[in-house]
Amino acid sequence: MPIADRQRRRVMRWAAAAGIAVVAAGVVVAGVVLTADPSLDDQLGRRAVAALERAQPGVTPAHGHAKPANPTKRTDIDGNELVCVARVFGHDPAGATAVDEVTVVYAHRTCAAVGPGLAWPASLRETGPVAVRLGIPDTLVLPEKAMPEDPDATYADRIKVVIPTRYQPQALAYPDFVDPDVSDELRDRVDG
Repeated sequence: MPIADRQRRRVMRWAAAAGIAVVAAGVVVAGVVLTADPSLDDQLGRRAVAALERAQPGVTPAHGHAKPANPTKRTDIDGNELVCVARVFGHDPAGATAVDEVTVVYAHRTCAAVGPGLAWPASLRETGPVAVRLGIPDTLVLPEKAMPEDPDATYADRIKVVIPTRYQPQALAYPDFVDPDVSDELRDRVDG
């Protein structure tokens, strides 16, 4: 065998070994990235969404309205299932580093009804800040339900009752109290 062929084969073996090493390193890096634990805010956001989409015990559709197809899911007044997205902007205690240390989550939320004939943006049902008290089960504290004794209270007033002072700048940061990123994420999920 000529010397040039042997040298070419040796170079090809080294190139193949280097290629395999690069691919193996990529697989290891990708595995680390894919198995990395989600951040505390991501975990709390999933918990808030679960609470927003879960049926509330003892709450039934108003008389004369459709019963929900899935009784474990929260629905609008017409019985259409709600799909939600939430982005956390705070939690109590503020210094918590794990979900089991958190007692309350504060998030921007947008929920839409899904069902036949419902299209974006007419399917929107809820937007704005929310507090979620973590427990069994997690409990929603909606600004819409705050201050029932004051029919003249504004939505901003109601938010200020539900959200602690230190988080109010984040809660009140958006026009119409809608975080556009949360709304866009929900639209992608609904239109999907």
